[in-house]
Amino acid sequence: MARPSDTIENPVTGQRLTFLVTGADTGGELFRAEGAFPAGGFAGVEHIHPHQHEHFEVVAGQAAFSIEGVERVLGAGQTVEVPAGTKHTFRNAGDDEMRVVFEFRPAPESTERFYEFYFGFAQEGRVNSKSLPDLLDIALIWPLVSDHAVLAKPTTWNQNALFRALLPIARALRRRLPSCEVAAPTT
Repeated sequence: MARPSDTIENPVTGQRLTFLVTGADTGGELFRAEGAFPAGGFAGVEHIHPHQHEHFEVVAGQAAFSIEGVERVLGAGQTVEVPAGTKHTFRNAGDDEMRVVFEFRPAPESTERFYEFYFGFAQEGRVNSKSLPDLLDIALIWPLVSDHAVLAKPTTWNQNALFRALLPIARALRRRLPSCEVAAPTT
């Protein structure tokens, strides 16, 4: 499990994520991390956090947030709130590195696992150009992370049905959970 100050990297998106506060540190109350995105970097496809409120603060650069289909560009020092159940994504809207601190409330264990699994899949070359694993790999982690994040489309009911159906196939094919390497500390 992630510990504060651990940094993980996604070689597909160029994103670095540094864990600042984990759910384990706060009894499941709060998760806080800093994401660093290179020019052109993005947070992945549009998604929903079914049970978690998310707070973002732009620390450096320009961040374009798409929330329920409406895009807003924010600069350093600006914040945005994303209520639970809201479709959203964000990307670097500038030419320089963008850094954002984000928080989730509440913060079940699935929050850290989600990032470790997705970054692990990317580190192992098991994702596409949008940094999405294939359906069988998503099926493996679905029971462990779907309370943290689901895709914006199709409906959550359809996603649950699909990934439940694919999970036995993934297991029969001996698919395995990824391992996520923590980046060496920078000085």
